Amino acid sequence: MDNRQRAALAFVGAFALAAHGAGTFEAPLRDPWVPPGLQKQQRIVQPPVEGAALRAEVRRKLRASFEEAAQPFGGMLTREQARDAGLGFVAVHFAAIDRRGTGKVGAEDYLRFLRERSAALD
Repeated sequence: MDNRQRAALAFVGAFALAAHGAGTFEAPLRDPWVPPGLQKQQRIVQPPVEGAALRAEVRRKLRASFEEAAQPFGGMLTREQARDAGLGFVAVHFAAIDRRGTGKVGAEDYLRFLRERSAALD
């Protein structure tokens, strides 16, 4: 190893020690797309939903997902339509949900079935 290589190696070693030492500068990472004035705003954390409000939200989401899948079919689904729409639970339990035996179920039939199965929706 010649003198130039030793000097370069010593320089790199000294630089690594200096960077690793107590004089290291650390800055928090910031999102470059958010203006600094907005970054400093406190975020409001909503308390978790509980009790009756939680049950109402669950009921609303269940109804919305069912009605979105059933909308092209007049609000009613057959077993195959439920399966195709990704409502596997409805497809698997279709016979129990369709108590009248019409071959189609609506959102109220679905929610009634869940209530009867002791789902805390009310």
